[in-house]
Amino acid sequence: MLRDILYAYRTLLKSPGLTIVSLLTLAIAIGANTAIFSFVDSILLTPLPYPDSDKIVRVLEKPPNGPRNGISTLNFLDWRSQNNAFEYMAAQAGADVTLTGYGEPVQLRGERVSPQYFNIFGLKAAQGRLFTADEEQRGNEHKVVLSHLFWISQFGGDPKLVGQTIHLDGEPYIVIGILPDGSAFDRGYSQIWMPLAFRPDQMTRNFHWFGSFAKLKPGVTLQQARARMDTIGARIARDHPDSNKNWGVVVERYSDIMVSSVLRTSLYVLLSAVGMILLIGCANLANLTLSRGAARERELAVRSALGASRSRLIRQFLTENILLSVAGGVLGIGVGYATMAALRAAVPPFSLPSEANVVMDFRVLLFTLAISVLTGIIFGLVPAFAATKVNLSVSLKEGARGTIGGAGGRLRGALVITEVALAFMLLTGAGC
Repeated sequence: MLRDILYAYRTLLKSPGLTIVSLLTLAIAIGANTAIFSFVDSILLTPLPYPDSDKIVRVLEKPPNGPRNGISTLNFLDWRSQNNAFEYMAAQAGADVTLTGYGEPVQLRGERVSPQYFNIFGLKAAQGRLFTADEEQRGNEHKVVLSHLFWISQFGGDPKLVGQTIHLDGEPYIVIGILPDGSAFDRGYSQIWMPLAFRPDQMTRNFHWFGSFAKLKPGVTLQQARARMDTIGARIARDHPDSNKNWGVVVERYSDIMVSSVLRTSLYVLLSAVGMILLIGCANLANLTLSRGAARERELAVRSALGASRSRLIRQFLTENILLSVAGGVLGIGVGYATMAALRAAVPPFSLPSEANVVMDFRVLLFTLAISVLTGIIFGLVPAFAATKVNLSVSLKEGARGTIGGAGGRLRGALVITEVALAFMLLTGAGC
């Protein structure tokens, strides 16, 4: 194998023009696949970055004529006190606030949450602490937890900030904790969290204004949780028909709903498109390999006459093609990284789930290696069979010219037609 690799290396150096064209083709095709796969892997394939992430669910109300809706306060309190399916259950509502006292007023993206909210996602404070149960009571809710990124950008990472008072919407709040560095909450929409303490005017079943998350108890399946919450929802609808008639409960696994159907479809379409680019590149390179095999017809005939079997010649051809493909894959990593970075910068803020950390990690590099080897086999196998089917009596004649006619010529024509067809399909799809 080492001798085959060295021979392939010397052979490729003898044809610099063809080698450079092949490497550039491979770099573009493999790089495009690498870039898009980094998004697909981070968003669709990688598990959520939370402990027991498969147990995290979103719980909402189900209106009579719709799939899901916000929750009313009294319904949520009944759910939380009566259910035996969840280890933790927490309400969540948006609450943008204005920070003052540090130069110009700053508009902050915030949330009000139940104290168990961070327990659901398995988060602990990097500094200070998180909310306690008594802080969801009126009068005790003037506490805040900051994201690590916001703490650095706004307060310069001041370690003395915990325990100090800041003013939000003109009211004093005590900073009690800082979230860990690098968590998904650093990439999310919110910068600051406050306890959700329900006001008297919010204690109703007719005002549906917030959402909730929960974590399944050990041993409780999603189907069991749905059945138990349906029972509670039916009881509330029976006892309070004026506000809850025909209303129900929706329990959805968080990993299933964090990616919108539009984003999921877009990623699959992009992955299919770059897959077609790779197939076009393979057809192009297969044609080049056939031409190269024709030019080496006499060499192959001599080697065959000296005792080389056809399988041995095919192996040599495949070694050359795989070596070329892997080298193109190495270049493709650079192209893919640049493309990934450009796409990540071009995506509007908060368009991707905060849990998705799009990077070129070991999984993406392994994918690049796999498609590099597979590409070398795909564009090299059929030309290898065609090029090694030599006629000794004709090929060894002095002055014989390397040509591929007959079946070989038809194969090259078929590859050209395939390239054009794939390119036409790709352009038509892009136009739609």
